[in-house]
Amino acid sequence: MIVVNLKKSYREVLSGERDMDDATLGWWAGVTDEAAARYGDVIVGVFKERVVSAFDASGFERDADGRVFFDGNESTEFAALVGKASPVRPWVRGQARPLQYIDTDVVRNGSAPVERHEEGRHLRAVVAGYVLTVDTDGLATVEPPQGGIVTVTAPSDRVFEFQLPGASA
Repeated sequence: MIVVNLKKSYREVLSGERDMDDATLGWWAGVTDEAAARYGDVIVGVFKERVVSAFDASGFERDADGRVFFDGNESTEFAALVGKASPVRPWVRGQARPLQYIDTDVVRNGSAPVERHEEGRHLRAVVAGYVLTVDTDGLATVEPPQGGIVTVTAPSDRVFEFQLPGASA
């Protein structure tokens, strides 16, 4: 999976100047043939650390400048990511590359190592499709997958369960 930062082009989509598939699928610089072959099965667009698009890629072409455009259609499998937190670490100010790579099976199966961000200021892990983020104050945010249920056990051994509206148990 290639995750692309649509910081500039998403505004063009919102204003109707550009189509979402054009903004998400191309023309990306610095993508090697090896990276396109290994990670280019799904292209996910992110704006302000939220997924705004997901496309299944069926191939790619390269222009004279070496930029890559992916051919693809909206993803049925990964459509549920739209509106959720980005599956990759946040982009930071000054980061030059608008692309990040992640194995599609990590996103699909929900197994990922714990990641420390910004000199350990917060932790993020993906487990079985649930995204857990803990900030420096110890505040935890859990984003369950569609249909997921979150159970919170407090130190007093009281148990609280939360289920998203419309989710089936």
